[in-house]
Amino acid sequence: MIAIDEAGDLGSAGTQFFSIAAIILFRSRDLKKAALSIPNDNIEHKWNNSTPERRTEVLKSMSDQKFKISYVVVDKNHPIDHHPIYGNELYESVLRQVIADAMSCLPCKDVNVYLDRCSFLTSEEFRNIVYSEAREKGVNPLKVHMISSSDSKCIQLVDFVAGACRSKYEYGDETLEVLREKVSFARRR
Repeated sequence: MIAIDEAGDLGSAGTQFFSIAAIILFRSRDLKKAALSIPNDNIEHKWNNSTPERRTEVLKSMSDQKFKISYVVVDKNHPIDHHPIYGNELYESVLRQVIADAMSCLPCKDVNVYLDRCSFLTSEEFRNIVYSEAREKGVNPLKVHMISSSDSKCIQLVDFVAGACRSKYEYGDETLEVLREKVSFARRR
């Protein structure tokens, strides 16, 4: 399974960095213990609405679970290739890279891929990206869905990962270090 979420905004103003992260796991129950660190209180728990202590607690609860992380962080106004892009073009480009990297470290060839619901692309565009990258990697996508993070603890967990990735570059936040051993692909663009 691959679960994906983003952190930061897509415009030239606002956040300096934009990130998309994926967690790659054999089955969702591999993060069941970590999911228990998120209360069942009908509140959508995210990096941005959590205290630094809660963020650390959630990431620490993930640290001894079986999964991998793939992420891309972009300095939107000063990318390494010196060609800034914004909006949906930025989102699609980074998403495509994260999916390709995540598919490179799957524990098997059959996979379900879930993305936090967003307005940056349609479900059909998301499916097309997944199937295109899957053909390149020899992967068989079984389920490909955009789902609301309020309906998925896995998506809420990857929100914390994406937030930690962006905050590492935006603020020098070291919270992501808790999961350093889980990172299979980390790209800065």
